[in-house]
Amino acid sequence: MPLSSVSDFERFALKNKKRIAAKVKKSEDDASAYALQKEAEAQLEIENWLQRSRTEWKQALSARQKRGEKAISDEVKRGWSVYTKERKTALEAALKVRLDEAFPTLAACFIEWVSRNYETGVFTMPRAYAPSVNRAMFDLLECENEQIVFTSGNLYIEYSVERIIEELADDIVSCMCFEEAPWQG
Repeated sequence: MPLSSVSDFERFALKNKKRIAAKVKKSEDDASAYALQKEAEAQLEIENWLQRSRTEWKQALSARQKRGEKAISDEVKRGWSVYTKERKTALEAALKVRLDEAFPTLAACFIEWVSRNYETGVFTMPRAYAPSVNRAMFDLLECENEQIVFTSGNLYIEYSVERIIEELADDIVSCMCFEEAPWQG
C-alpha cells in the first residue's frame, strides 16, 4: 500500500475541518433557533401571566367598588327609611290633631251618608253623636271610644280618626314633599 502524500492528508484535514465547521454551524443555528423559540415562549408566557394578572386585578377592583357602592347604597337607604318614617310620623301626628278637631263634623257627615244609603242597621258610637241618628231606622249602641261603627248584616264600617289615617297612609307617603333633604347632610 502506498503511503499518502502530504497533499492527501491536507485534503483530508481540510475536508474534516469543513465537515466539523458545518456541524458546528448547524449546532449553533439549532441552538440559536432553540433559544429564539424558548425566548418567544417565555415572552408569550409573560404576556399571558400579565393579562391574567390584569384581569384578576380588574375583577378585584370591580368587586371592591361594587361592595363600596352597595355599602353606600345601603347606608343611604337606611337614612332614607329613617327620614321617611320620621316625616310620616310627624305628618300623621299633625293630621291626627286636625282630624280630632274636625271629627264631630266628619262624624255627622258619615252618619248622614249612612242614613241616605242604608235603611236599617246598628250604630255603635259615643253618646255625643247619638242625636244625629234617626232611631226609627237604626238601632243605637253607646260606647266610650271615639269611633263610629255601622253594621248591617255582613256589612261592617268603622269610622274613626285612626281608621282615616290608616286608610290615607299610602297617600301620605306618596304626597310627602321632599324639596329639601336634610336627611342627606
